[in-house]
Amino acid sequence: MKRLLILAFITLGFTAFAQNDAKAEALLTEVSNKIKSYKNISIDFKYELNNVNEENMSQETRGDVVIEGEKYKLNILGITRIFDGKTLYTISPEDEEVTISSDNSDDESTISPSDMLSFYEDGYTYKMDIVQNVKGRKIQYVKLSPMDTNS
Repeated sequence: MKRLLILAFITLGFTAFAQNDAKAEALLTEVSNKIKSYKNISIDFKYELNNVNEENMSQETRGDVVIEGEKYKLNILGITRIFDGKTLYTISPEDEEVTISSDNSDDESTISPSDMLSFYEDGYTYKMDIVQNVKGRKIQYVKLSPMDTNS
């Protein structure tokens, strides 16, 4: 299995929105196309939500996901979600609970892990952010901002 480490840095704020940065768009498209060419992939990610102006909220969450086509195994916030292409299993060890549900990928508010690296194409503006050296590797961050401030 190809293993790719991707640090996702998403800052959601309520600021004035500008046009999409051509370099950011090119980088996002390149990464998305490369990942789609793999049979399966493992991703470690960090999701950051900042809304200090309205809600005085700042939250950082780390997780990991293994994806093969539409199938995935996602670990985030202590919960494991496994989708086999038809059925979604949500496992909560803390609650000692397993929930089994049918596919809800038609719900527009749902971002599935298989869409994780292409969801930015609709509803977001993006621009290049900081470049940082992480464990000897140069990482280029891209800042995504929702066009709809209620999303």
